[in-house]
Amino acid sequence: MQSASTLTDQELVQVVNDAYSAKARIATSETYSKNVAQAFGYTPAQLQAIPSESHMGLGCGNPVAAASIKEGETVLDLGSGGGIDVFLAAAKAGKTGRVIGLDISTDMINRARKNAQKQGLHPPQVEFIQTSLTEALPIPTASVDCILSNCVLNLLPPSGKVSVIKEAERVLKPGGRIVLDDIIAKKPLPDHIRNDMAIHVGCIAGAIQVDEYKQILTAAGLTDTVFVDTLGDINAYYTMQDGTPGSQTVPGCCAPLTSCAPLTSCAPSSGCAPSSGCAPSSGCAPSSGCAPSSGCAPSSAPAPPPSNSNFDANEWVGMYCVSKSQTPG
Repeated sequence: MQSASTLTDQELVQVVNDAYSAKARIATSETYSKNVAQAFGYTPAQLQAIPSESHMGLGCGNPVAAASIKEGETVLDLGSGGGIDVFLAAAKAGKTGRVIGLDISTDMINRARKNAQKQGLHPPQVEFIQTSLTEALPIPTASVDCILSNCVLNLLPPSGKVSVIKEAERVLKPGGRIVLDDIIAKKPLPDHIRNDMAIHVGCIAGAIQVDEYKQILTAAGLTDTVFVDTLGDINAYYTMQDGTPGSQTVPGCCAPLTSCAPLTSCAPSSGCAPSSGCAPSSGCAPSSGCAPSSGCAPSSAPAPPPSNSNFDANEWVGMYCVSKSQTPG
């Protein structure tokens, strides 16, 4: 399995993009997604009010619940996935508000746009834009009242984390608010975890500690931030479906796709990075090659925890809500 330490930042972003694009192209287990969403803060009423395809079991919190979004506000979601938080935010911002979802994955953007059509939501009220969060955001300076993100920043390389936080400060209006639900390391992660690409794609290996997170926010000009450990059980990602432990069939954020052996002859740029856990939907590809990204999909086999069955994600990382409340402009 290729080590994350051998990849450039661009290659790391591409591996993550390939893995989550694969998730976007398949039908998600509605029961699994609902169970995960409710376990980490979404209410049954919220989930009933949005398309089931928009909540995919990929989040680690409910940022909208803490965002105090008001009618007429402009809201930005960094890493919008299938659109769950965009749609919940749009219900609060109303017809006079605007909610924008950004995601690197074209497949995720396509999925979110289809969900928006089902909701009868169209630009400029709701808009999904394909862009990399490691680059300058296609958003005007000082134009956003509230920025959301849900289990995304941990997936970015170190330089990407710094870049997106700087961009968040740039686009935020004076006195604006930020709510970032994210995975944060409880202690330094050892190399065997930090360099495991499957664990990185699973939102764990790229996690940083609270002090480093605060330093990035402060350096960008975002002070007076609050970090709250929400005490969520991260192991629930790969122990939950139909309420039966161990029966998950569609892995979520912190459950990497590990049912097929690594394809050692595939390079990350081939569209199906070996360490991302991708495999052609018909089964594991032979070692002589790797299917293009359009054929990658998680297998339907139960997904074990990262690397081995004894891995306890809760030992190493926790779920946090990172927020900055409104201040006088």
